[in-house]
Amino acid sequence: MLTLFFILAVGLVMQSLIALQDGPRFLAFVRRRLAEPLPDYTPPATLICPCKGLDDELEHNLTSLVEQDYPELEVLFVLADPDDPARALCERVAAKAARPARVVIAGPPVGRGEKVNNLLAGVAAARPESEVFVFADSDGRPGRRWVRTLVAHLADPATGAASTFRWYLPAGDFLSGLQSAWNAPAVTYMGEWSRNFCWGGGTAIRRRTFAEIEAARYWAGCISDDYMLTKALRAAARRIVFVPQCLVTTHHATSWRKLLEWSTRQILITRVYEPRLWWPGLGVHVFYCGVFLYGFALAAWLAPRAPLMSLAVLLTLGAISALAVAKGVYRLQAVLLVLPQHREELRRTWWSPTLQAAFVPWLMALNFLLSAFTRRLTWRGITYELRSPWETRILAPSSSRWTATSV
Repeated sequence: MLTLFFILAVGLVMQSLIALQDGPRFLAFVRRRLAEPLPDYTPPATLICPCKGLDDELEHNLTSLVEQDYPELEVLFVLADPDDPARALCERVAAKAARPARVVIAGPPVGRGEKVNNLLAGVAAARPESEVFVFADSDGRPGRRWVRTLVAHLADPATGAASTFRWYLPAGDFLSGLQSAWNAPAVTYMGEWSRNFCWGGGTAIRRRTFAEIEAARYWAGCISDDYMLTKALRAAARRIVFVPQCLVTTHHATSWRKLLEWSTRQILITRVYEPRLWWPGLGVHVFYCGVFLYGFALAAWLAPRAPLMSLAVLLTLGAISALAVAKGVYRLQAVLLVLPQHREELRRTWWSPTLQAAFVPWLMALNFLLSAFTRRLTWRGITYELRSPWETRILAPSSSRWTATSV
């Protein structure tokens, strides 16, 4: 049994060392990106932000969008329901804005996700002179030069889209820290790769490109704007550029139920829209947790019989966990560079994306197992069945009484 454990442990160490390489690679990539001068490319643009319910600090988030340092920018807040509790706040922010800003009512979705339906309504309502669409989420708060920096990366005609990702700022408690740590690996997944994907909360794309790749057709029956826009760009051989300096901070209170629902939803969407990522992910995380469970059981069995061997098993497991923590350290160093305005907050909660990285494989394994047995999910008050990337069925429509603080 001991020999089998060390064989498995060596395999896990090799897997962890390969994953660890993403840490220094990503840090070097961020430093290169920050040193590069930005092109002076600021064509007229429309920023489209789907909204629903009263997200935490929603007014501050939306205000950060209308106060962008960008010369010709129109901002659209898109709601499905005219009775949405967020409507009055969106209209107030739009009325105070020093630039064109308005509220668009998309109506209820039919056969697709509500967010996608809102995005399509925003695209249809955009002013004719806008040459670029910028997509944002209502629960994030980007910096003032966010739009300018994203759009600047479209100056190269070979670029199909410029995108970034979110960074959850933990509140100092275990659960919000675990959410931050769970989300963080997707950041270092990106870089100077063909595998980059579009994130719906921060993507810029030329209006012409959006039409040429038939993005509206890809969105027609889906729930995941991210994956389907990525699929459309890849089908047209258009490059996606990742812009780490545009990382969007999100403050999010959570609970065990919310965290499990949110994280499992991400993995279920991956299973339906990108199974080539889901299957390896399932294998990696089940193998990781299986080796640990076997090691803990073996250490307990050996403790009264061979305490030194038991200690050796536990130290091996500790070394494997340390590799996950080390990758989190690299990741945090990179984020400190791109989010200097949050440096004190990030330093105060340094343990979340680093030490708590050791817990992430366990939550991930649970997410993968739960997502294997269903195609149903609930997202902002609506229950969907994901029949395929092209077909979404709405099982339980939303209610105007839904708020962002609801589970």
